[in-house]
Amino acid sequence: MADKNANKKEQIIKTAMQLFAVKGSSSTSMQEIAELCGISKGSLYLVFKSKEELERSIYIYCFRMIRDPLQREEQQSRSTPKEKLRNQVEILLTHVYELREFLQRQFQEIAGKGGTEVPEWIRKSSAPLLLWFQNKLEILYGREILPYTGDLFLFADGMIHAFIRLIFNQESPVAISRLADHLVDLLDIVAAGLLTGRKEPLIPPAILENWMNVQEDTQRRNPLQLIKEMKALLASVPAAEQQSVEEGLESLAVLESEFLMPNPRKVIIRGMLANLQEHPVLHEKLAALQKLISPYMPNSCGFH
Repeated sequence: MADKNANKKEQIIKTAMQLFAVKGSSSTSMQEIAELCGISKGSLYLVFKSKEELERSIYIYCFRMIRDPLQREEQQSRSTPKEKLRNQVEILLTHVYELREFLQRQFQEIAGKGGTEVPEWIRKSSAPLLLWFQNKLEILYGREILPYTGDLFLFADGMIHAFIRLIFNQESPVAISRLADHLVDLLDIVAAGLLTGRKEPLIPPAILENWMNVQEDTQRRNPLQLIKEMKALLASVPAAEQQSVEEGLESLAVLESEFLMPNPRKVIIRGMLANLQEHPVLHEKLAALQKLISPYMPNSCGFH
């Protein structure tokens, strides 16, 4: 029954995306969506209580469509950190290209409204994305690159947006695989230049910290920061326990991916937290994480 409902919900989402790509969301009615799905308007409202809820579900569907293969690439043990980043750029651009008609229409509508209608979860996702990018930079170039996180984030973000505009042009002469290679090569060059020149960062640490803070309470920690600290703790575990460490790191990678999502899946989070309880070195951090996420994770497992 649950699978049937999920399939019905996905069918409605895909149908609405087709209409939104042609007419735009503001010019598409729920009646039109219901008719194209072959159901009554009342049946549609049983699945989505409002058009706003449907639009929010579409954005989340697109987000997960891109995020799931990115997560699988992150967990690839055979790839080097640089290969993972390069492959993730290609995955991102490939899926954006597949969604180009829908996304282009949405961008046009957002621009027509002065940018004020950007979904709240999209705005909030920039902070965890920035922290993820900072972790990537540290793995690739070492801790000395961290003061330049903001500068490199602006550079990479600008390049990604430029590539998206390029691939939206159906006559683009550049393959997506080449774009991914080029971005990683340029990131190496810019990072090396910053480390050699040792100039003052354009984006100072205080501003970067402010960007990362997505909570109204500025003293509240980010779950992704705790996960990063737990990864460092596992790295200090003796080599004899390496297999257990690898399993712990896999659980942390899954948790990290969930917290990058606008609506983290509670069942996944609970499962990963339970897995990590097997590592005594993490218990203090796990307790802190449980406390941090408790407002939206009722009945989560406790730590002892």
